[in-house]
Formats: sequence, C-alpha cells, structure tokens
Amino acid sequence: MIRLTIQIQICFVTLIVLSCAGLVQADLNDGVVAAWTFDDGKVTDAIGKNHGKLFKGAVVKKGGKFGQALDVNGNDDCRADIMVSKDIEKVLEKAFTVSYWLFVREGRNHSGVWKGTKVGWGAHFTFRMVTTSSTNFTWGVTHGGTEAWFATDNVLEPEKWIHVCQTVDGKTAIGYVTHEGDKITIPPSGQGNPHAAPEPYNLFPDRPIDLGCGRGIGGAEGADTFLDGIIDDLIIWDRALDEDEVKLLGEKERRPNRALGVKAHGKLSTTWGKVKSYNTLL
Repeated sequence: MIRLTIQIQICFVTLIVLSCAGLVQADLNDGVVAAWTFDDGKVTDAIGKNHGKLFKGAVVKKGGKFGQALDVNGNDDCRADIMVSKDIEKVLEKAFTVSYWLFVREGRNHSGVWKGTKVGWGAHFTFRMVTTSSTNFTWGVTHGGTEAWFATDNVLEPEKWIHVCQTVDGKTAIGYVTHEGDKITIPPSGQGNPHAAPEPYNLFPDRPIDLGCGRGIGGAEGADTFLDGIIDDLIIWDRALDEDEVKLLGEKERRPNRALGVKAHGKLSTTWGKVKSYNTLL
C-alpha cells in the first residue's frame, strides 16, 4: 500500500511538471517559422526549406552552445548565407523576433547576423544583429528611408557564450542580451533601447540572411568584414516575444521543440527519465 501511494504521488507530481513544461514549450513554439540549429552538420532549416550554404572555410562542427554550430574564422568570405522564402519575407515585414547564441573570439566591425544589401549607413537592411568590436553590438531594422538602429557598448565578452535577441512588434525594437549563466538585460543605448521602429520594414527579397559577415562598411561597396566566432541556434518567430519568453531562451537555455525535430529533448525527457529510474528502485 505504501509503495502504491508513493507511485501515485510521483505520477501526480510528474504530470504537473510535464504539463508546466509543455505550456512553456508551447509558448516558445508559438510562431517559430524558421530555425537553424546546425545539429545535422549543415545549415538546415528545421521548419521549412530555407537551407543555407557555407563559404570559404566556414564549417559546422562540435563545440556549439548545443551540440554542433556554425564556426567562422574571420578570414575573407568565411561565412554562411541563407536565402529565405516569400513567406519568411512577409514575416520580416511586420512583427517578428530573431535570436541566436554567439561566441566571439574576435568581433569585427558590423559582422554577425543580418539581412540586406549593406549592413548600415542608410536604410539598406531588413534587420541587423552584429558586433562592432569584441565587446560592442549594434541592432536595428529599417522602414522607408529610416535606419532605426541602436548601439550597445560593453555587452559582449570574448570567449564566452552570449544570447542575443531582437524583438520588433511593429512599433518598437528591443535588444536583449544574456550572458551564459547570468540574468537577462536590456542594455542601455545612446540611441534608445527600446527604439522606435514602426512597420512595415524594408524587404530585400534578392538578398540572403548573412551569417558571420558584414557588407558595405562605411557605405562603401565591397568593404566587407568577417566575424571570428561561433553562431548557434538561429531562430525566427512571426511575432515579438515578450521579456519572459526571451528570459526562457537566455537564462533557462530553453529551445523550442519545433526547432529540434522529433527527438526527445531537454528538461522534459530528463525529468521523465528520472521518474522512471526512481520507480524502478521502489
């Protein structure tokens, strides 16, 4: 009878844990439209067919934040790019979120993750989330002839994993930074963070999402830079995540199940495995 009572109590607690975990995952899964985890050794979109390519020394290998990741060495044209579908272009015209994990060995002037013809110096990009040095980072979107950019200083630390996330809700852009094992921050900016950014955002359908590079530095054609670092878990949502959801990604290191395929992952499978082991011991 005692053993039966204990098993019932364990099952009840397990159901509560699984339900809560499911709700959290459902929130993060809501609106995921594209995701590149690099876990298959390629630049593969886990949701659709927005697969990418590697160029000149860029590799996907072990040593990422989660398993494998994109590693770029800072040499000329060492990068990846991703041409996206018309559906993703439509997502990027209104409210959306982009997040990824970044490990900087050496940050370069305006290199990272962005989409457009030039990474700045005018309304030449849809969004940007790029380093300006090994410690500084710049963000933004564009609308009409306006470059709604904002810079944040001293938010990166070389040789450390950092989660960066930009949300835009059709009115405002917010940049979030979370150092591995630390609390989420909305770092201050001289231009304002949050920053006014009304939709619709400019689209560049003939240009890919660039990973690990920057183009048109200073507004000059052909003036390109290349990041020396690692990029992991690049994800796009068709809505602006709220701060609590971004906190789950950064502080709790949660990963939307939609980005991970059909495997068992994370806290859920770990919790269930522990319960099964405990029942075996009874």
